[in-house]
Amino acid sequence: MNRLRKMQLKKFVCRPAALSAAFLLAAAILVGVFWLVAAPKQTFSENENRVLEPTPVPTLDTVLNGRFMKSAENYVGDHFPLRNTFVTLNTAEQLLLGKRDLAANYGSTPAEGGVYFGKNDHIYEVLLPDKTGIFQKNAEALAEFAEKSGLRLTILPVPSGSQEQPENLPYSVPNHDQHQELEELEQAVGGKAKVVDLFSILSLKTGRDYYFKTDHHWNTEGAYVGYRALADAMDFDSLPQSAFIYQAVPQPFYGTLYSKAVNTWQKPDTLVLPHAKEKSAVTQVTGKITHQGIYWDQYLNSKDKYSVYLGGNPSVTVVKNPEAKGGKLLLIKDSFANSMIPYLSQNFSEIHMIDLRYYNLDIYKYIQQNGIDQAAAIYSIKQLCDVSIANKLSR
Repeated sequence: MNRLRKMQLKKFVCRPAALSAAFLLAAAILVGVFWLVAAPKQTFSENENRVLEPTPVPTLDTVLNGRFMKSAENYVGDHFPLRNTFVTLNTAEQLLLGKRDLAANYGSTPAEGGVYFGKNDHIYEVLLPDKTGIFQKNAEALAEFAEKSGLRLTILPVPSGSQEQPENLPYSVPNHDQHQELEELEQAVGGKAKVVDLFSILSLKTGRDYYFKTDHHWNTEGAYVGYRALADAMDFDSLPQSAFIYQAVPQPFYGTLYSKAVNTWQKPDTLVLPHAKEKSAVTQVTGKITHQGIYWDQYLNSKDKYSVYLGGNPSVTVVKNPEAKGGKLLLIKDSFANSMIPYLSQNFSEIHMIDLRYYNLDIYKYIQQNGIDQAAAIYSIKQLCDVSIANKLSR
């Protein structure tokens, strides 16, 4: 009897603590619900560089097929209080558990590798072999374009930072060798176009770091090295680096690789913009809009600071320099070419840039209508493995 009384007394003594815990839990739930309903919401995460889930609206169809619950789950995850702190903690937890390939999506087509945290504050994209055949089709399409356009085509395939700096990668991690794509491109093109090999001159073994630490692009020095290599291949005179003033942007730069695995301990990059010492009347024409110069300073106050070059990636844009002695260059490209334009704009009177990811017209008619006399293609090798441009070059 005494034992039963003691158990009841103990249960009674514990009751206030249980009530307090229940009260705190209920209060936390109410605060979370209030936050999700009433607090101002972001539509875009600059740190992660992606659109956040909008407020889900239930309909009979979405409730029955489960899309509403999925959307509601994503909405809660995207707008949870202190979300950025929890995202950082998730990155740290995965690293502490020994995971090295972060933010991968092997279920997508093509499969998308994540990122490695390497030495010297570098984040590197994980490279995968092309199992879709996209690269081979793109290589054959570039060869066809070189043959049918009637222009001398020079192709500049840019290797990734993880390809050029394997000594900075975590020990023994798998990483695809992009020499395979270079060889496939050279075989597909044959003598129809010139392919520039950048592998040795962008290597970390040169003693220089030509890539951003938090972004997949090459940095200003890497773009200059690419410019010199393109000039040699196309037989025009490149300007020395002494012909430019290099201005470091005061705002810290966190690029696309940082966005895949957000963390608070990452040191930012410094974005450096080259300006020609000799003043020139360079303009950028996109549709009916004419922009003075090639830099769009408003992007320096946003997360996407790389869009300071050309304002991003318009489907067609023309950079004009009436003082340059070169002719009209057609440049089919991805965003790696953007940071080379400060240099190239000093050599060509017109650079017609076409991003085939967004361009849907006849490129051969464009060449005829605009009097193009030479052509180059600047693409990252990874981009040529991931995105098909072949149908845009067919005739």
